[in-house]
Amino acid sequence: MAKSLLLIFSAFLFLLTPAFAQGDVKCAIAFDEVDPFDSLRTIGSQVVALGYLIPSRYELEDGPKIIEEAEAILLYSENDSISSFFFNLVLPEYKLQPIKPGMNVKLLLDDDSVIGFYNIPDEGEFDRTINMRVYQHTCPIPLDYYYKLAYHKIAQIRVEYENQNRTLMLNDEQQEALRAAIQCVGRRIGLYPIKP
Repeated sequence: MAKSLLLIFSAFLFLLTPAFAQGDVKCAIAFDEVDPFDSLRTIGSQVVALGYLIPSRYELEDGPKIIEEAEAILLYSENDSISSFFFNLVLPEYKLQPIKPGMNVKLLLDDDSVIGFYNIPDEGEFDRTINMRVYQHTCPIPLDYYYKLAYHKIAQIRVEYENQNRTLMLNDEQQEALRAAIQCVGRRIGLYPIKP
């Protein structure tokens, strides 16, 4: 009797495991807010550090302050008339980097495909804590590209300024963290994973 109860209990746990594995995934969302004035809902992933550690232009006693080369966050905004994903890339730069609006943020994915995003231009803001200008590159993401980013890892990111290109190399942990952040935002709004 005890043996058959153990078998039934084991079978029950085996059947429940896939449900727990898919439905109980912990996603780190930085915020999920609704603006009371215009009912705009905005969801933001956790910030993901990208690239290497680099020296800033802020000098400490033992040398320059070390900072992240870049940071990224995925945003989703919706109200009653519009909804969209946005990829926001924050880059500190050593000098003024003029940039024109256009398809000047490009991602190299792990399947060797390259996708380009329209960049909403930013003149940068001087950050006194690092003595550098910080640029925010905000790119709207079409829904089909969202699903591509949720499935594939981003291996490299290139920003094409007017005078030079800036390429970020992502290590395996950063690639996985960025893909998880992208998936989490989609999961929060019910667009990921795609249900047949």
